[in-house]
Amino acid sequence: MSNTDIIYSFDVVKDLSDAEIYQRLFDSWGITNGKIEVWGELVDPQTNKFINLHKVRLIAGNQTINYPLKLRHGIESGIYVPYDYAKALLNTKLRVWVKCELVLSPLKERQKHNNPFELTVKFGSAEVLQALPINFDKSQLIEGDESSYIVKSIYDFHMANLQQELAAAEQKLQQDLNQITSKKDELIASIEAEQQQATNQIINEHNSKKQLAELELVKVNKALAQTEVALSELQQEKSALKLNTQKLSSELNQRQNELNSLKVQYKEIQLEMAKKIEKLKSYIAEKAVFLKDFEFIDEDDFDSFIFDAVKERDTTEMVSFDEVFKGDYKLTVSYIQAFLKEQGILYPRHVIENYLTLIRSNDLIILAGDSGSGKTNLVQSFAKAVGGVSKIIPVKPNWTSSEDLLGYYNPLEKKYLATPFLEALIEAQQNPEIPYFICLDEMNLARVEYYFADFLSKLEDREKTPEIQLYSDDESAHVLSELKAVVAIISEAKEKYSQDGLVDFVKLMQDEAVNAEMKRAFGFSDKDSLIKYHGDIRRMLAGVINTPSTIKVPANVRIVGAINIDETTHYLSPKILDRAHIMRFESPLLSDWDSIFDEVKGYGFDDVSKPVLLDAEALGIRESYPKFERSNEFCELFIDLNREFFHKIGVEFGMRTIRQGLNYLALFKDVNSDSELAINNFLLHKVLPKFTFDGNKSIGDQTKLELIERVLTERLKLQLPNHENYSDVFCAVKALETVVRDAKANDGVVNFWS
Repeated sequence: MSNTDIIYSFDVVKDLSDAEIYQRLFDSWGITNGKIEVWGELVDPQTNKFINLHKVRLIAGNQTINYPLKLRHGIESGIYVPYDYAKALLNTKLRVWVKCELVLSPLKERQKHNNPFELTVKFGSAEVLQALPINFDKSQLIEGDESSYIVKSIYDFHMANLQQELAAAEQKLQQDLNQITSKKDELIASIEAEQQQATNQIINEHNSKKQLAELELVKVNKALAQTEVALSELQQEKSALKLNTQKLSSELNQRQNELNSLKVQYKEIQLEMAKKIEKLKSYIAEKAVFLKDFEFIDEDDFDSFIFDAVKERDTTEMVSFDEVFKGDYKLTVSYIQAFLKEQGILYPRHVIENYLTLIRSNDLIILAGDSGSGKTNLVQSFAKAVGGVSKIIPVKPNWTSSEDLLGYYNPLEKKYLATPFLEALIEAQQNPEIPYFICLDEMNLARVEYYFADFLSKLEDREKTPEIQLYSDDESAHVLSELKAVVAIISEAKEKYSQDGLVDFVKLMQDEAVNAEMKRAFGFSDKDSLIKYHGDIRRMLAGVINTPSTIKVPANVRIVGAINIDETTHYLSPKILDRAHIMRFESPLLSDWDSIFDEVKGYGFDDVSKPVLLDAEALGIRESYPKFERSNEFCELFIDLNREFFHKIGVEFGMRTIRQGLNYLALFKDVNSDSELAINNFLLHKVLPKFTFDGNKSIGDQTKLELIERVLTERLKLQLPNHENYSDVFCAVKALETVVRDAKANDGVVNFWS
């Protein structure tokens, strides 16, 4: 699939102006600076007068490009370069790598080739590459990958330059030697002529001429000695270059050998681990059969011992994100919107862009809106669109601690009492290939900071996978120790009375001799019931098997909250707001349905009946937030806003929030290149929800309410010049204006949630 998102018909573009043609190309290739800057390989075929640029990639983003028009021969066939200009760049070589700017070919050529978009290399813009024009990590190269070929080509280019320089040095040296030899011959001839002339002169002049000749000869010998020294130095440089080349080749071979050695070690480790796992499965299987025969575990628990509990994900009826969409999140958003529309579910594109970006952030997401505005429906429909599972967990008003969310261990029954939330986590752990979206519905019916704070603190750790201790490991150790004793006593009783054929616990107890031996071994009286004790052990064992003492939050899980704001609910505390993203909703009845239909129609998908195959990694990796850098434009903006406004009105705004914003902006670029919209969304997610204070309090010569009305609002308008194009509920400027208007009607009390 081409990475060009837009394909036009010829009739649509054939009569467009050059400026319009350029704009179509910019839109298609995601170009924002008004220049088509590329790099590629200039190749002289030596068979004709045409020299073309091949393997063309954009410098910004390093993506390959093609004309947004169905053509037999596109950019992959090469871009024309004026012959004399190309020859000058090649400089006797057959191929070089260059970066340059592309411009539209003359109109006559475009009409001739029936391609309104045809491009050529701008004269004077090309520059021969000495290194890759992009950041490139050689350690990530895969053998046979095109990038590997590019790096090798540039390496060959440098080696060819070095060889040319060496050849030129040797040629110059030979010329110097020839000149010196010629000069020497000429000088000797001159001396001999002078000597011959001196013999014909007066005898008393002969000695003087001879001395002069000898002095000249000394000078020549000295010059020859200096030349020999220079030649020796050049030979040493040549030897050093040769040794350096050999050293590089040796290091390359050494690295290759190390890589091969690591591959062998990895295979050996895999083999060793496979053997250990087989031994472990065999041991567990042996014990599991005994426990099943004597009804200490049921069929489901037995299967979890013997067979792999992890289910394989059925991907046959799914569209591959990697193979079909080539990892393109913009195209994926288009497909998801079209898929949901086909299901009768309508969301504007920007809602899906925002939600997918928040999902990939691995932060807590809280969906806020009126009842019926589509909050839980978004969780369920999005899960369906990506082949995932949604779990809606209703929050009860009486929840006061983490036990209400995760359950608790009952020491009397020696069993952990799990909740639907914990069961959803365990189910997700057993199906790591499937995305799970767990939604706490009406999250603020109870105080979130009471029942969710501990869990939220675990989610804050971005360095490692969050792990939750459900109960003490001593409890499970006690159960397993008691079970071990029971197994040993049953085995001894069976062996003592030769009852190996009995594998049913009830039938074993019906044997009087075995029953008496069992009670004696356990220290039970006749009044004690072995059947009841068997039931207690079975219940305790089921608890240990089904609920581990600790559980890690699986990488395929995303936690989402849904809240309504009314008189029956609680406001979110600053601790929750500081760690979560608030995504507001409006009723679907208020959406512009015609606009949504036009958006979907413009994508041009033929079939949108299958969900997208997105794995946990594609939905976002849990990693540290980007580092705070004062020189970063986003950091500078929010440092200024914090100093001028947020701190003055008492709104908490820390380093973590800015780093969350950097993470959001980096992820949002994958679905939309509009950085202004990303900042607008971040203000709605992280800043405005904290606006709950008394606006009548003074700050200098004005009140807090006057500061945000007269100054902050105008500052945001300048920062977001396109805010008028956003719908009211999704626009930070309009949301702030609404907050001000409501505060004036409420005695100056500022409340984002009112």
